[in-house]
Amino acid sequence: MFNVETKSQLARLMANENIKVEHREVRTASFHLEERILVCPIWKDMSGYMYDLLMGHEIGHATETPMEGWHDAVVTDPRKNFKHFLNVVEDARIEKKIKRRYPGLRQSFVKAYDELIEKDFFGIKKIDIQKSFLIDRINLHFKLGSNIFIQFTPEEQKFVDMVSKCETWEDVVKATEAIYAYSKQEQKQEQEQQEQQQQNKKTTKQKNEDS
Repeated sequence: MFNVETKSQLARLMANENIKVEHREVRTASFHLEERILVCPIWKDMSGYMYDLLMGHEIGHATETPMEGWHDAVVTDPRKNFKHFLNVVEDARIEKKIKRRYPGLRQSFVKAYDELIEKDFFGIKKIDIQKSFLIDRINLHFKLGSNIFIQFTPEEQKFVDMVSKCETWEDVVKATEAIYAYSKQEQKQEQEQQEQQQQNKKTTKQKNEDS
């Protein structure tokens, strides 16, 4: 069993600042950018690998995610679900960078995500992942890696590559804007196709009734 206080101190060292670390009964970890508080959940039988994943991920936010940029994007932007898109892309960037800075976390991330898959934390065991929205498939791709197989069309792969190359916050915003615009356009086209199909059914029914 790992020592919580030791892990908390390690989190402060990794963040290079005296952040406040709290343990609460919450669903998942979080980092409050303005208050500089890292919140780690209290889970039964939490492994050291899992703690390292949660801590490492939030330390990534602490060291990489800019408070002003994040606030402007998620608070003042009126677009529906834009925050979710932005969070997925930023998560991919900060996990890449925290593992690059602390290579020892790589094994912990792999093992911890294996545990989350086993617990069906992402709710994917009973669904067809390929029918999920693009942004959700991108999220699973970067978090779970080779643990699951996700297909992307050539057009979608361009956005996956764009996320993979994100190094700065500006890169994240640019990639998010592109994925969001593509997804909204795709959603609009799907809606128009469904409406057209419904109209065709009504027309066919009317013809049958008139004949």
